[in-house]
Amino acid sequence: MTRRSLAAATAFLAPPGLWIGLLFVLPMATIVLLSFWRVVDYDIVADFTLANYQKLFRPLYLDVFWRTIKVSLLVTAISLLIGYPVAYYLARKTRRFRVTLLVLVILPLWTSYLVRTYAWMLILGTKGAVNQALQAVGLTSEPISWLLYSDFAVTLALVHIYVPYLILPLYSVLEKLDPSLFEAAKDLGGGRWRTFWHVTLPLSLPGVATGCLFVFIPSMGSFVTPELLGGTRSILIGSIVAQQFGVAFEYPLGSAMALAIMGIILLAAVALLRAGRPAGVA
Repeated sequence: MTRRSLAAATAFLAPPGLWIGLLFVLPMATIVLLSFWRVVDYDIVADFTLANYQKLFRPLYLDVFWRTIKVSLLVTAISLLIGYPVAYYLARKTRRFRVTLLVLVILPLWTSYLVRTYAWMLILGTKGAVNQALQAVGLTSEPISWLLYSDFAVTLALVHIYVPYLILPLYSVLEKLDPSLFEAAKDLGGGRWRTFWHVTLPLSLPGVATGCLFVFIPSMGSFVTPELLGGTRSILIGSIVAQQFGVAFEYPLGSAMALAIMGIILLAAVALLRAGRPAGVA
């Protein structure tokens, strides 16, 4: 490599490298360091300790971690059950109204995350639309309290918020499948369901894996929706981390929790990407 090409490569890579270093590497390094420090009299002391990670194994935190994983997996599974048929229909079954339907899928993303969460509070509250409708038709004599401030409310809202992020990458993969593959399957006697299970589904696994990641990752770190819709009965780990940084001044413990969340997400990402790897790829 000549000096001129080296200088050009450096000039080209320096801005994004600086950007990544300042906004990702440096904050991550800071969190890692903080996770090994401790707080003494509301002052962070640079004294190496594993106490913050040991606290994560307390029953209270283990229970919150487990609830967060369960809710995130449930949100991902429901989003997949809803999103796959939608993405399949958009990619393989319609052409005339495809753009219009895609806009309808994307449309909720134009609304604030916070506004959508508050909307679910109005819908699921004791004086909300659902309870009023149930009482109006005589199905219940009094409001159903568990609709709000529960895992149900958090799961429902997160599915509504994140399902477009699963539909879009899955649609992109399904739309690019070679039509000749389906013609070959039909020529070989494959029916509609057999073609789906042996051709469409395996070839769409990369989109499934990507879409599931796009739902699972933000669900694991969500704290606004659990705070507003979960209350004290559905506390997720994102809320606990926010409290450590915003209320308790326990930055080291909050950093350790954040890194634990990242570790769980990394394991899930590796598992999903391996499961979504096309057949024959090592």
